[in-house]
Amino acid sequence: MYIRLSREDGDKQESESIGNQRKILQRYVKENNLCLVKEYVDDGISGTTFDRPSFNELLQDIENKTIDMVITKDLSRLGRDYIKTGFYLEDYFPKKNIRYVAITDGIDTYIDSTNNDITPFKAIMNDMYAKDISKKIRSVLKEKQQQGEYMCSIPAYGYKRHPTTKNKLIVDEQVKDIVEKIFDMYVNGHGSVEIVKFLNSNKYLSPTGYRKTGIVQDENKTEYDWNEVTLCNMLKNEVYIGNTVQNKKSIISYKVKKIRTVEKENQIRVDNTHEAIIDKDTFEKVQCIIEKRGTNTKLKYDYLLRGLLYCYHCKRKLQIVLKKNSKRNAKSHPYITCSDAKERGCDPLNMNYEKFEKHIIYIVKKICQIYADKEIFYSIYEKYQNKTLDIREGYKKKIEQIDRAILDINNNLDKMYMDKLRGVLQEEDYVRVSQKFNFERTKLCEQKKELEQKLIGTEEKINAKNHTKEEKKLDELIENFLKLEQIDKIYLYRLINKIEIDKDKNIYIYFNFSKLNSINENLDEFIKIEELINEKEKTLKVV
Repeated sequence: MYIRLSREDGDKQESESIGNQRKILQRYVKENNLCLVKEYVDDGISGTTFDRPSFNELLQDIENKTIDMVITKDLSRLGRDYIKTGFYLEDYFPKKNIRYVAITDGIDTYIDSTNNDITPFKAIMNDMYAKDISKKIRSVLKEKQQQGEYMCSIPAYGYKRHPTTKNKLIVDEQVKDIVEKIFDMYVNGHGSVEIVKFLNSNKYLSPTGYRKTGIVQDENKTEYDWNEVTLCNMLKNEVYIGNTVQNKKSIISYKVKKIRTVEKENQIRVDNTHEAIIDKDTFEKVQCIIEKRGTNTKLKYDYLLRGLLYCYHCKRKLQIVLKKNSKRNAKSHPYITCSDAKERGCDPLNMNYEKFEKHIIYIVKKICQIYADKEIFYSIYEKYQNKTLDIREGYKKKIEQIDRAILDINNNLDKMYMDKLRGVLQEEDYVRVSQKFNFERTKLCEQKKELEQKLIGTEEKINAKNHTKEEKKLDELIENFLKLEQIDKIYLYRLINKIEIDKDKNIYIYFNFSKLNSINENLDEFIKIEELINEKEKTLKVV
Protein backbone atom coordinates (compact mmCIF):
# COMPACT_ATOMS: atom_id res chain seq x y z
CA MET A 1 0.00 0.00 0.00
CA TYR A 2 1.33 3.45 -0.93
CA ILE A 3 -0.06 6.58 0.81
CA ARG A 4 0.91 10.19 0.10
CA LEU A 5 -0.29 13.55 1.39
CA SER A 6 1.22 16.85 0.22
CA ARG A 7 1.17 20.22 1.99
CA GLU A 8 -1.31 21.50 -0.60
CA ASP A 9 -3.69 18.65 0.27
CA GLY A 10 -3.31 19.22 4.02
CA ASP A 11 -6.06 21.82 4.24
CA LYS A 12 -8.56 19.67 2.32
CA GLN A 13 -11.34 17.59 3.68
CA GLU A 14 -10.88 14.26 5.50
CA SER A 15 -11.06 12.23 2.23
CA GLU A 16 -7.43 13.12 1.48
CA SER A 17 -6.03 12.44 4.97
CA ILE A 18 -3.50 9.75 5.72
CA GLY A 19 -5.95 7.92 8.00
CA ASN A 20 -8.73 7.90 5.43
CA GLN A 21 -6.43 6.65 2.66
CA ARG A 22 -5.23 3.85 4.94
CA LYS A 23 -8.84 2.72 5.66
CA ILE A 24 -9.74 2.59 1.94
CA LEU A 25 -6.60 0.62 1.09
CA GLN A 26 -7.01 -1.83 3.98
CA ARG A 27 -10.64 -2.45 3.02
CA TYR A 28 -9.59 -3.19 -0.58
CA VAL A 29 -6.87 -5.61 0.57
CA LYS A 30 -9.32 -7.45 2.83
CA GLU A 31 -12.14 -7.65 0.25
CA ASN A 32 -9.81 -8.98 -2.45
CA ASN A 33 -7.98 -11.48 -0.15
CA LEU A 34 -4.60 -9.86 -0.82
CA CYS A 35 -1.48 -10.27 1.31
CA LEU A 36 -0.27 -6.96 2.73
CA VAL A 37 3.52 -6.98 2.72
CA LYS A 38 4.29 -3.37 3.64
CA GLU A 39 2.82 0.12 3.98
CA TYR A 40 4.69 3.12 2.51
CA VAL A 41 3.76 6.65 3.67
CA ASP A 42 5.07 10.01 2.35
CA ASP A 43 3.50 12.74 4.47
CA GLY A 44 3.78 16.41 3.42
CA ILE A 45 5.57 15.76 0.09
CA SER A 46 4.35 17.19 -3.23
CA GLY A 47 3.20 14.85 -6.00
CA THR A 48 5.19 16.84 -8.59
CA THR A 49 8.38 15.19 -7.38
CA PHE A 50 9.10 11.44 -7.30
CA ASP A 51 12.13 11.85 -5.06
CA ARG A 52 10.28 10.79 -1.89
CA PRO A 53 11.78 8.65 0.92
CA SER A 54 9.02 6.03 1.12
CA PHE A 55 8.50 5.92 -2.65
CA ASN A 56 12.23 5.29 -3.11
CA GLU A 57 11.95 2.52 -0.51
CA LEU A 58 9.03 1.04 -2.49
CA LEU A 59 11.14 1.05 -5.69
CA GLN A 60 13.98 -0.67 -3.84
CA ASP A 61 11.60 -3.42 -2.66
CA ILE A 62 10.39 -3.85 -6.26
CA GLU A 63 14.00 -4.29 -7.37
CA ASN A 64 14.49 -6.83 -4.57
CA LYS A 65 11.28 -8.62 -5.69
CA THR A 66 9.77 -8.22 -2.21
CA ILE A 67 6.45 -6.99 -3.62
CA ASP A 68 4.53 -7.60 -6.87
CA MET A 69 1.62 -5.16 -6.46
CA VAL A 70 1.20 -1.44 -5.66
CA ILE A 71 -2.13 0.02 -4.45
CA THR A 72 -3.02 3.72 -4.04
CA LYS A 73 -6.30 5.45 -3.25
CA ASP A 74 -6.22 7.25 -6.63
CA LEU A 75 -3.75 8.05 -9.41
CA SER A 76 -2.84 11.49 -7.96
CA ARG A 77 -1.45 9.74 -4.82
CA LEU A 78 1.13 8.04 -7.05
CA GLY A 79 2.12 11.40 -8.53
CA ARG A 80 1.02 14.59 -10.31
CA ASP A 81 3.77 14.74 -12.95
CA TYR A 82 2.06 13.10 -15.94
CA ILE A 83 5.36 12.32 -17.73
CA LYS A 84 6.87 10.41 -14.80
CA THR A 85 3.51 8.91 -13.81
CA GLY A 86 3.19 7.62 -17.37
CA PHE A 87 6.73 6.22 -17.19
CA TYR A 88 5.89 4.09 -14.11
CA LEU A 89 2.48 2.94 -15.43
CA GLU A 90 3.47 2.26 -19.04
CA ASP A 91 7.10 1.22 -18.71
CA TYR A 92 8.53 0.51 -15.25
CA PHE A 93 5.69 -1.45 -13.60
CA PRO A 94 5.01 -3.70 -16.65
CA LYS A 95 8.74 -4.48 -17.04
CA LYS A 96 8.97 -5.47 -13.37
CA ASN A 97 5.68 -7.45 -13.50
CA ILE A 98 4.07 -5.13 -10.97
CA ARG A 99 0.30 -4.89 -10.83
CA TYR A 100 -0.87 -1.31 -10.10
CA VAL A 101 -4.30 -0.41 -8.70
CA ALA A 102 -5.79 3.10 -8.17
CA ILE A 103 -9.01 2.25 -6.29
CA THR A 104 -11.28 5.29 -6.71
CA ASP A 105 -10.16 5.84 -10.34
CA GLY A 106 -10.97 2.21 -11.24
CA ILE A 107 -7.48 1.61 -12.64
CA ASP A 108 -6.11 -1.95 -12.49
CA THR A 109 -3.28 -2.89 -14.84
CA TYR A 110 -4.01 -6.61 -14.19
CA ILE A 111 -7.31 -6.50 -16.09
CA ASP A 112 -8.32 -5.05 -19.46
CA SER A 113 -10.55 -2.05 -18.73
CA THR A 114 -11.63 1.21 -20.39
CA ASN A 115 -10.54 2.96 -17.18
CA ASN A 116 -6.99 1.90 -17.97
CA ASP A 117 -7.30 3.47 -21.43
CA ILE A 118 -8.10 6.92 -20.02
CA THR A 119 -5.31 6.73 -17.42
CA PRO A 120 -2.99 9.08 -19.44
CA PHE A 121 -5.74 11.73 -19.50
CA LYS A 122 -6.23 11.44 -15.75
CA ALA A 123 -2.48 11.80 -15.27
CA ILE A 124 -2.55 15.00 -17.36
CA MET A 125 -5.47 16.36 -15.32
CA ASN A 126 -3.60 15.62 -12.08
CA ASP A 127 -0.55 17.41 -13.49
CA MET A 128 -2.67 20.42 -14.48
CA TYR A 129 -4.15 20.51 -10.99
CA ALA A 130 -0.63 20.65 -9.48
CA LYS A 131 0.31 23.42 -11.94
CA ASP A 132 -2.82 25.40 -11.06
CA ILE A 133 -2.20 25.06 -7.31
CA SER A 134 1.42 26.15 -7.78
CA LYS A 135 0.33 29.19 -9.83
CA LYS A 136 -2.22 30.23 -7.19
CA ILE A 137 0.29 29.90 -4.35
CA ARG A 138 2.89 31.97 -6.26
CA SER A 139 0.25 34.58 -7.11
CA VAL A 140 -0.75 34.99 -3.45
CA LEU A 141 2.92 35.09 -2.40
CA LYS A 142 3.73 37.78 -4.99
CA GLU A 143 0.74 39.88 -3.94
CA LYS A 144 1.87 39.79 -0.30
CA GLN A 145 5.44 40.67 -1.31
CA GLN A 146 4.18 43.66 -3.33
CA GLN A 147 2.29 44.83 -0.25
CA GLY A 148 5.60 44.88 1.62
CA GLU A 149 4.90 41.84 3.79
CA TYR A 150 8.06 40.00 4.85
CA MET A 151 7.59 36.49 3.40
CA CYS A 152 11.09 35.08 4.04
CA SER A 153 11.21 32.12 6.41
CA ILE A 154 13.97 33.62 8.61
CA PRO A 155 14.22 37.31 9.62
CA ALA A 156 17.50 39.06 8.83
CA TYR A 157 20.03 39.34 11.67
CA GLY A 158 19.06 42.39 13.71
CA TYR A 159 15.34 41.87 13.26
CA LYS A 160 12.61 39.59 14.60
CA ARG A 161 8.97 38.97 13.73
CA HIS A 162 6.35 41.34 15.07
CA PRO A 163 4.50 39.65 17.97
CA THR A 164 1.02 40.62 16.72
CA THR A 165 1.26 41.82 13.09
CA LYS A 166 1.85 38.94 10.69
CA ASN A 167 4.73 39.18 8.17
CA LYS A 168 6.17 42.36 9.70
CA LEU A 169 9.65 42.96 11.12
CA ILE A 170 10.69 44.83 14.24
CA VAL A 171 14.21 45.65 15.43
CA ASP A 172 15.85 43.04 17.67
CA GLU A 173 17.37 45.27 20.35
CA GLN A 174 19.66 42.45 21.55
CA VAL A 175 21.79 42.53 18.38
CA LYS A 176 21.00 45.98 16.93
CA ASP A 177 24.31 47.40 18.24
CA ILE A 178 26.30 44.63 16.50
CA VAL A 179 24.73 45.46 13.11
CA GLU A 180 25.53 49.16 13.63
CA LYS A 181 29.11 48.25 14.63
CA ILE A 182 29.62 46.16 11.47
CA PHE A 183 28.51 48.97 9.15
CA ASP A 184 30.48 51.58 11.11
CA MET A 185 33.69 49.54 10.93
CA TYR A 186 33.31 48.94 7.18
CA VAL A 187 32.67 52.63 6.44
CA ASN A 188 35.78 53.55 8.43
CA GLY A 189 38.05 51.41 6.28
CA HIS A 190 38.03 48.06 8.09
CA GLY A 191 37.80 45.15 5.66
CA SER A 192 35.52 42.12 5.96
CA VAL A 193 38.38 39.89 7.19
CA GLU A 194 39.19 42.35 9.98
CA ILE A 195 35.52 42.69 11.01
CA VAL A 196 35.05 38.89 11.08
CA LYS A 197 38.15 38.58 13.29
CA PHE A 198 36.76 41.25 15.62
CA LEU A 199 33.39 39.47 15.94
CA ASN A 200 34.92 36.03 16.50
CA SER A 201 37.60 37.24 18.93
CA ASN A 202 34.90 38.94 20.99
CA LYS A 203 32.94 35.66 21.04
CA TYR A 204 29.86 36.93 19.19
CA LEU A 205 27.75 34.09 17.81
CA SER A 206 26.98 34.10 14.08
CA PRO A 207 23.41 34.82 12.91
CA THR A 208 22.75 31.07 12.71
CA GLY A 209 24.10 30.52 16.22
CA TYR A 210 22.05 33.39 17.64
CA ARG A 211 18.90 32.12 15.94
CA LYS A 212 19.35 28.59 17.31
CA THR A 213 20.51 29.44 20.83
CA GLY A 214 19.23 32.97 21.48
CA ILE A 215 22.71 33.80 22.86
CA VAL A 216 24.44 36.96 21.53
CA GLN A 217 27.90 36.49 23.08
CA ASP A 218 29.41 33.38 24.65
CA GLU A 219 32.91 33.28 26.16
CA ASN A 220 32.92 29.47 25.86
CA LYS A 221 31.67 29.21 22.29
CA THR A 222 33.24 26.47 20.15
CA GLU A 223 31.08 26.82 17.03
CA TYR A 224 28.90 29.29 15.14
CA ASP A 225 31.76 31.49 13.92
CA TRP A 226 31.18 34.46 11.64
CA ASN A 227 32.47 34.26 8.05
CA GLU A 228 33.03 36.74 5.21
CA VAL A 229 30.14 35.49 3.06
CA THR A 230 27.60 36.13 5.83
CA LEU A 231 29.11 39.53 6.56
CA CYS A 232 29.18 40.68 2.92
CA ASN A 233 25.57 39.58 2.39
CA MET A 234 24.61 41.70 5.40
CA LEU A 235 26.44 44.74 4.06
CA LYS A 236 24.49 44.54 0.78
CA ASN A 237 21.07 43.87 2.35
CA GLU A 238 18.59 46.77 2.02
CA VAL A 239 16.56 45.40 4.93
CA TYR A 240 18.82 47.45 7.23
CA ILE A 241 17.59 50.76 5.73
CA GLY A 242 13.94 49.75 6.18
CA ASN A 243 13.34 48.31 2.69
CA THR A 244 12.01 44.84 1.88
CA VAL A 245 13.54 43.26 -1.23
CA GLN A 246 12.08 39.85 -2.14
CA ASN A 247 11.77 37.48 -5.10
CA LYS A 248 15.58 37.46 -5.37
CA LYS A 249 15.52 33.76 -6.28
CA SER A 250 12.91 31.54 -7.87
CA ILE A 251 12.45 27.92 -8.95
CA ILE A 252 12.41 27.18 -12.69
CA SER A 253 8.92 25.61 -12.59
CA TYR A 254 6.55 23.69 -10.33
CA LYS A 255 8.26 20.49 -11.52
CA VAL A 256 11.90 21.60 -11.72
CA LYS A 257 12.95 22.75 -8.26
CA LYS A 258 16.31 24.13 -9.39
CA ILE A 259 16.81 27.66 -8.01
CA ARG A 260 17.88 30.55 -10.24
CA THR A 261 18.73 34.18 -9.44
CA VAL A 262 16.14 36.76 -10.50
CA GLU A 263 17.37 39.86 -12.37
CA LYS A 264 17.44 42.98 -10.18
CA GLU A 265 14.73 44.76 -12.20
CA ASN A 266 12.35 41.82 -11.64
CA GLN A 267 12.87 41.65 -7.89
CA ILE A 268 10.11 43.06 -5.66
CA ARG A 269 11.29 46.11 -3.71
CA VAL A 270 9.08 48.00 -1.24
CA ASP A 271 10.58 50.95 0.64
CA ASN A 272 10.04 51.90 4.28
CA THR A 273 8.27 48.71 5.39
CA HIS A 274 9.88 48.62 8.83
CA GLU A 275 12.21 50.54 11.14
CA ALA A 276 15.73 51.05 9.77
CA ILE A 277 18.86 50.18 11.77
CA ILE A 278 21.30 51.90 9.39
CA ASP A 279 20.79 55.38 7.90
CA LYS A 280 20.69 55.63 4.11
CA ASP A 281 23.82 57.79 3.86
CA THR A 282 25.94 55.16 5.66
CA PHE A 283 24.42 52.35 3.57
CA GLU A 284 25.16 54.28 0.36
CA LYS A 285 28.78 54.78 1.43
CA VAL A 286 29.12 51.03 2.10
CA GLN A 287 27.72 50.15 -1.35
CA CYS A 288 30.10 52.62 -2.94
CA ILE A 289 33.10 50.99 -1.24
CA ILE A 290 31.93 47.48 -2.19
CA GLU A 291 31.41 48.51 -5.83
CA LYS A 292 34.83 50.15 -6.15
CA ARG A 293 37.05 47.71 -4.34
CA GLY A 294 34.95 44.55 -4.09
CA THR A 295 34.62 42.48 -0.94
CA ASN A 296 38.14 40.98 -1.02
CA THR A 297 40.09 42.83 1.65
CA LYS A 298 42.91 40.35 2.25
CA LEU A 299 45.55 42.74 0.89
CA LYS A 300 48.36 43.73 3.25
CA TYR A 301 48.26 47.29 1.93
CA ASP A 302 45.29 49.42 0.96
CA TYR A 303 45.46 52.56 -1.18
CA LEU A 304 43.27 55.62 -1.65
CA LEU A 305 42.78 55.00 -5.37
CA ARG A 306 42.39 51.24 -5.21
CA GLY A 307 39.34 50.15 -7.24
CA LEU A 308 39.28 53.37 -9.31
CA LEU A 309 42.15 52.64 -11.70
CA TYR A 310 41.46 51.15 -15.15
CA CYS A 311 43.47 50.44 -18.28
CA TYR A 312 42.50 52.84 -21.09
CA HIS A 313 42.97 50.12 -23.72
CA CYS A 314 41.55 46.85 -22.31
CA LYS A 315 39.20 48.57 -19.77
CA ARG A 316 40.19 46.13 -17.02
CA LYS A 317 41.10 47.16 -13.48
CA LEU A 318 44.74 48.03 -12.90
CA GLN A 319 46.66 46.44 -10.04
CA ILE A 320 48.88 48.11 -7.42
CA VAL A 321 51.87 45.90 -6.61
CA LEU A 322 54.95 46.34 -4.42
CA LYS A 323 58.30 46.35 -6.24
CA LYS A 324 61.92 46.79 -5.20
CA ASN A 325 64.67 48.43 -7.23
CA SER A 326 67.97 46.69 -7.95
CA LYS A 327 69.74 48.02 -4.83
CA ARG A 328 70.25 45.58 -1.96
CA ASN A 329 67.95 46.04 1.03
CA ALA A 330 66.00 48.62 -0.93
CA LYS A 331 62.53 49.58 0.29
CA SER A 332 59.55 48.32 -1.70
CA HIS A 333 57.37 50.89 -3.47
CA PRO A 334 53.90 50.47 -4.98
CA TYR A 335 53.56 50.52 -8.77
CA ILE A 336 50.53 50.54 -11.03
CA THR A 337 50.49 47.68 -13.57
CA CYS A 338 48.15 46.08 -16.07
CA SER A 339 48.35 42.39 -15.14
CA ASP A 340 48.64 39.79 -17.89
CA ALA A 341 48.92 42.60 -20.44
CA LYS A 342 50.88 40.52 -22.94
CA GLU A 343 48.44 37.60 -22.80
CA ARG A 344 45.55 39.95 -23.58
CA GLY A 345 47.45 41.85 -26.27
CA CYS A 346 47.47 45.00 -24.12
CA ASP A 347 50.36 47.44 -23.67
CA PRO A 348 52.44 47.01 -20.49
CA LEU A 349 52.27 49.71 -17.81
CA ASN A 350 54.59 50.49 -14.92
CA MET A 351 53.89 53.72 -12.99
CA ASN A 352 54.97 54.83 -9.52
CA TYR A 353 51.78 54.85 -7.45
CA GLU A 354 52.88 57.31 -4.74
CA LYS A 355 53.70 60.08 -7.25
CA PHE A 356 50.54 59.28 -9.21
CA GLU A 357 48.35 59.52 -6.09
CA LYS A 358 49.75 62.95 -5.16
CA HIS A 359 49.11 64.17 -8.71
CA ILE A 360 45.50 62.90 -8.75
CA ILE A 361 44.69 64.30 -5.29
CA TYR A 362 46.05 67.69 -6.38
CA ILE A 363 43.88 67.70 -9.54
CA VAL A 364 40.73 66.53 -7.70
CA LYS A 365 41.22 69.18 -5.00
CA LYS A 366 41.81 71.87 -7.62
CA ILE A 367 38.64 70.89 -9.52
CA CYS A 368 36.60 70.85 -6.28
CA GLN A 369 37.99 74.27 -5.28
CA ILE A 370 37.04 75.70 -8.67
CA TYR A 371 33.53 74.29 -8.34
CA ALA A 372 33.20 75.66 -4.79
CA ASP A 373 34.13 79.16 -6.03
CA LYS A 374 30.93 79.93 -7.97
CA GLU A 375 32.36 83.14 -9.52
CA ILE A 376 35.10 81.19 -11.27
CA PHE A 377 32.88 78.22 -12.06
CA TYR A 378 29.98 80.04 -13.71
CA SER A 379 32.28 82.38 -15.64
CA ILE A 380 33.34 79.40 -17.76
CA TYR A 381 30.39 77.01 -17.29
CA GLU A 382 27.97 79.19 -19.28
CA LYS A 383 30.47 79.34 -22.12
CA TYR A 384 30.93 75.58 -21.83
CA GLN A 385 27.15 75.06 -22.02
CA ASN A 386 26.92 77.27 -25.14
CA LYS A 387 29.82 75.39 -26.68
CA THR A 388 28.01 72.11 -25.92
CA LEU A 389 24.84 73.45 -27.60
CA ASP A 390 26.86 74.25 -30.74
CA ILE A 391 28.38 70.75 -30.69
CA ARG A 392 24.89 69.24 -30.35
CA GLU A 393 23.60 71.17 -33.36
CA GLY A 394 26.68 70.06 -35.32
CA TYR A 395 25.95 66.40 -34.54
CA LYS A 396 22.29 66.83 -35.57
CA LYS A 397 23.25 68.37 -38.93
CA LYS A 398 25.75 65.58 -39.64
CA ILE A 399 23.10 62.92 -38.82
CA GLU A 400 20.64 64.66 -41.20
CA GLN A 401 23.29 64.67 -43.96
CA ILE A 402 23.94 60.95 -43.43
CA ASP A 403 20.18 60.20 -43.53
CA ARG A 404 19.93 62.01 -46.89
CA ALA A 405 22.95 60.13 -48.24
CA ILE A 406 21.44 56.77 -47.16
CA LEU A 407 18.13 57.72 -48.80
CA ASP A 408 19.94 58.54 -52.07
CA ILE A 409 21.72 55.17 -51.99
CA ASN A 410 18.41 53.34 -51.40
CA ASN A 411 16.76 55.21 -54.31
CA ASN A 412 19.69 54.39 -56.61
CA LEU A 413 19.54 50.72 -55.63
CA ASP A 414 15.79 50.65 -56.36
CA LYS A 415 16.33 52.32 -59.76
CA MET A 416 19.17 49.92 -60.65
CA TYR A 417 17.01 46.93 -59.72
CA MET A 418 14.20 48.12 -62.02
CA ASP A 419 16.76 48.71 -64.81
CA LYS A 420 18.01 45.15 -64.35
CA LEU A 421 14.47 43.77 -64.61
CA ARG A 422 13.88 45.76 -67.83
CA GLY A 423 17.16 44.48 -69.29
CA VAL A 424 18.73 47.95 -69.37
CA LEU A 425 21.41 46.92 -66.85
CA GLN A 426 23.39 43.70 -67.07
CA GLU A 427 23.48 41.32 -64.08
CA GLU A 428 27.25 41.67 -63.64
CA ASP A 429 27.09 45.47 -63.60
CA TYR A 430 24.18 45.41 -61.15
CA VAL A 431 26.08 43.15 -58.70
CA ARG A 432 29.28 45.23 -58.98
CA VAL A 433 27.60 48.62 -58.41
CA SER A 434 25.15 47.37 -55.74
CA GLN A 435 28.05 45.93 -53.71
CA LYS A 436 29.73 49.33 -53.84
CA PHE A 437 26.52 51.08 -52.70
CA ASN A 438 25.95 48.56 -49.91
CA PHE A 439 29.48 49.08 -48.62
CA GLU A 440 28.96 52.88 -48.57
CA ARG A 441 25.60 52.50 -46.83
CA THR A 442 27.07 50.24 -44.10
CA LYS A 443 29.85 52.77 -43.50
CA LEU A 444 27.32 55.61 -43.24
CA CYS A 445 25.17 53.63 -40.79
CA GLU A 446 28.19 53.07 -38.55
CA GLN A 447 29.02 56.78 -38.64
CA LYS A 448 25.41 57.63 -37.78
CA LYS A 449 25.41 55.25 -34.80
CA GLU A 450 28.63 56.81 -33.48
CA LEU A 451 27.21 60.34 -33.87
CA GLU A 452 23.97 59.35 -32.11
CA GLN A 453 25.98 58.11 -29.11
CA LYS A 454 27.88 61.41 -29.00
CA LEU A 455 24.59 63.28 -29.28
CA ILE A 456 23.20 61.42 -26.25
CA GLY A 457 26.32 62.45 -24.30
CA THR A 458 25.89 66.14 -25.18
CA GLU A 459 22.17 66.02 -24.29
CA GLU A 460 23.09 64.68 -20.84
CA LYS A 461 25.60 67.51 -20.34
CA ILE A 462 23.02 70.13 -21.34
CA ASN A 463 20.27 68.65 -19.15
CA ALA A 464 22.67 68.46 -16.20
CA LYS A 465 22.25 72.23 -15.76
CA ASN A 466 18.73 71.70 -14.42
CA HIS A 467 19.59 68.93 -11.95
CA THR A 468 19.16 70.99 -8.77
CA LYS A 469 18.98 67.85 -6.59
CA GLU A 470 22.32 66.65 -7.97
CA GLU A 471 23.80 70.12 -7.46
CA LYS A 472 22.77 70.26 -3.80
CA LYS A 473 24.22 66.82 -3.22
CA LEU A 474 27.46 67.83 -4.95
CA ASP A 475 27.71 71.12 -3.02
CA GLU A 476 27.46 69.28 0.29
CA LEU A 477 29.89 66.55 -0.79
CA ILE A 478 32.57 69.02 -1.97
CA GLU A 479 32.16 71.23 1.09
CA ASN A 480 32.84 68.24 3.36
CA PHE A 481 35.66 66.97 1.14
CA LEU A 482 37.55 70.28 1.20
CA LYS A 483 37.28 70.41 5.01
CA LEU A 484 39.14 67.09 5.40
CA GLU A 485 42.60 67.29 6.94
CA GLN A 486 43.32 63.76 5.73
CA ILE A 487 41.83 62.44 2.48
CA ASP A 488 39.09 59.84 3.03
CA LYS A 489 38.76 57.23 0.27
CA ILE A 490 34.96 57.20 0.67
CA TYR A 491 34.80 60.76 -0.62
CA LEU A 492 37.01 59.83 -3.56
CA TYR A 493 34.71 56.88 -4.37
CA ARG A 494 31.68 59.19 -4.29
CA LEU A 495 33.34 61.88 -6.43
CA ILE A 496 35.19 59.74 -8.99
CA ASN A 497 33.69 57.07 -11.24
CA LYS A 498 37.00 55.82 -12.65
CA ILE A 499 40.52 56.87 -13.70
CA GLU A 500 41.96 55.46 -16.93
CA ILE A 501 45.67 55.36 -17.82
CA ASP A 502 46.94 54.73 -21.36
CA LYS A 503 50.25 53.26 -22.57
CA ASP A 504 51.83 56.76 -22.74
CA LYS A 505 50.79 57.40 -19.11
CA ASN A 506 48.13 59.93 -20.07
CA ILE A 507 45.46 60.15 -17.37
CA TYR A 508 41.67 60.41 -17.92
CA ILE A 509 39.55 61.19 -14.84
CA TYR A 510 35.79 60.49 -15.05
CA PHE A 511 33.71 62.02 -12.24
CA ASN A 512 30.28 60.92 -11.04
CA PHE A 513 29.01 64.49 -11.56
CA SER A 514 28.69 66.15 -14.98
CA LYS A 515 29.72 69.61 -13.70
CA LEU A 516 33.01 68.26 -12.37
CA ASN A 517 33.59 66.61 -15.74
CA SER A 518 32.98 69.97 -17.44
CA ILE A 519 35.67 71.57 -15.24
CA ASN A 520 38.04 68.69 -15.90
CA GLU A 521 37.59 68.99 -19.69
CA ASN A 522 38.28 72.75 -19.57
CA LEU A 523 40.69 72.83 -16.62
CA ASP A 524 43.31 75.08 -18.27
CA GLU A 525 40.67 77.69 -19.06
CA PHE A 526 39.29 77.60 -15.51
CA ILE A 527 42.79 78.03 -14.04
CA LYS A 528 43.38 81.09 -16.28
CA ILE A 529 40.15 82.70 -15.02
CA GLU A 530 41.14 81.89 -11.44
CA GLU A 531 44.50 83.62 -11.96
CA LEU A 532 42.78 86.72 -13.42
CA ILE A 533 40.36 86.93 -10.47
CA ASN A 534 43.21 86.53 -7.99
CA GLU A 535 45.18 89.27 -9.75
CA LYS A 536 42.12 91.54 -9.58
CA GLU A 537 41.76 90.90 -5.83
CA LYS A 538 45.46 91.73 -5.24
CA THR A 539 45.06 95.05 -7.13
CA LEU A 540 42.00 95.98 -5.08
CA LYS A 541 43.88 95.30 -1.84
CA VAL A 542 46.81 97.52 -2.91
CA VAL A 543 44.46 100.41 -3.72
